[in-house]
Amino acid sequence: MRDEAATEFEQDLLPGYEEWLERLSATYRSVAYYCFHRLHDRALAEGVSVEVVAEMLARPKVFRYFGLPFSGQIGRSAEPRIARLQREKQRGKAGEDPREWQKLSSRLLGVSPEHQEVFVLAYVEGYPDTQIAAALGCSEDTARQRREDMAHLLQELSKMVLLRNA
Repeated sequence: MRDEAATEFEQDLLPGYEEWLERLSATYRSVAYYCFHRLHDRALAEGVSVEVVAEMLARPKVFRYFGLPFSGQIGRSAEPRIARLQREKQRGKAGEDPREWQKLSSRLLGVSPEHQEVFVLAYVEGYPDTQIAAALGCSEDTARQRREDMAHLLQELSKMVLLRNA
């Protein structure tokens, strides 16, 4: 992930967050590979893949899943997009910006260490605010606010991609 999107936003990443970014990057690459074989167009495949990742960011609890439940979420998101692009491609209207993934991953690399930790605890590990507060050594209100701030950031990043590609 670091090699793909090194920017001025990049900073030290916490191990759990860095592992999650690697998983997200692998998801992006896998979906793009799959879509390329369905669409026969690399830019379109990458466009679908970044939209799938953005949709997942809007619902970050999905990152608690592995295996078939995780794959099912990906398929549910990717298939309608592939079908739409196949129709548009036949009419000569399809086109995507291949730089979307770099923009999105750069923003994710710039997340503060405090929010990285909250993200991992809340959305990867599934901890409630009381356990997050205990792990961070802060009040429950502070933990809740950080979790809500991170959720808001993820929503904004998701909208940034999905609205641009609508």
